[in-house]
Amino acid sequence: MSLHLRTAVEKLKDHYIQHLIKSKMTNESEEELRKLTLTELKNLINRY
Repeated sequence: MSLHLRTAVEKLKDHYIQHLIKSKMTNESEEELRKLTLTELKNLINRY
């Protein structure tokens, strides 16, 4: 079960990261964004 949860979280993180990069909401690199938690990514998106 935890493998499925981890996979789901990683897919959601990928989605948020791609959204941030494509919409140019941040100047951070993909590598820097990958270090953030899911909550931090969601907060970045919600700020805009």
